[in-house]
Amino acid sequence: MFVAALLLLGTVEASELSFGYVPSPGPGEKPGLLVTAPRAVERLRVDCEVGGKTHTWDERGLAARKEYRYEWARDTRYTHADCEVQVVFEDGTSEMANLPIDWTYGGQLKIDLSNAAADLEAHTVTVDVSAWVERAEVVAFGAGRRVLGKEMMSIQSGPGRVEIPWLGDPGKVVLLDVTLHGTNSWSGFTFSPWFLEIPHDDVHFETNKAEVPPEEEHKLERTLVDLQGVLEQYGDIVPVKLYIGGCTDTVGDAGHNKDLSRRRARAIATWLRSHGYAGPIYYYGFGESWLAVSTANGVDEPRNRRAAYMVTASVPPKGSGVPAAGWQSIP
Repeated sequence: MFVAALLLLGTVEASELSFGYVPSPGPGEKPGLLVTAPRAVERLRVDCEVGGKTHTWDERGLAARKEYRYEWARDTRYTHADCEVQVVFEDGTSEMANLPIDWTYGGQLKIDLSNAAADLEAHTVTVDVSAWVERAEVVAFGAGRRVLGKEMMSIQSGPGRVEIPWLGDPGKVVLLDVTLHGTNSWSGFTFSPWFLEIPHDDVHFETNKAEVPPEEEHKLERTLVDLQGVLEQYGDIVPVKLYIGGCTDTVGDAGHNKDLSRRRARAIATWLRSHGYAGPIYYYGFGESWLAVSTANGVDEPRNRRAAYMVTASVPPKGSGVPAAGWQSIP
């Protein structure tokens, strides 16, 4: 998952000189005027009146195409300046510009993705932000970076946890490109809500054992082909991660079943790795805690003796039906 943030620069143009300023100085940052000349400068004078006081800079021999910054003291009582710039270039030509500047002391909009989460049922992504968010521009991409939808949405929330709606079928949306707009700054991030469950024939293990029987390997060979196809189709847009969850019925001791399901999930993961699957693989043993068919304790139900294969760009998201788990990886 990729994150980008930018403090917006206000800009004005006056003939050849270029000017800029920071509309929302961050904590400890001073307001000021930015000046760039296209040619070498013999003399530059800048006068900025702020709160009834004039600040003056008089400089000589400035380089071409270099940005020079003229700052004044940070004082939250004042958010306006009137600046006059006079320049004499080395070729003898001169120029003058009058520039009004307005700014605010709002903070930069920053995004914390450490606890980001997607909800497939609600079609939302939740992130933490440092400032007020007015709106979000969301672009949904499918396989091959095909654009599935694009929309500007009102958020009106923050700072803290904010929910961002998104478009499209969760089975088809592979990547979201989100740009959040605050009062004076914006911040963007990409996030993948993509989740696929891989259809397959379950491996039948011998009773109380976790080794893949040779006569069952043909099932994993077919699954391997399907997984390689997923890597080829989606691997150029998101990091494809495979999750294997082992499950049992309710016959026997729950603790034993959990350990047995973990060892069987690991055996499947190890087989796939040793036979050429190159993507990240994670496994977990759910034991009796994730039943395909709800039963009472001690019920022999073949449909509950299974392994689930799932691919996603992050952990299986909320709404996928997969319980939270302490996934372990196969090297």
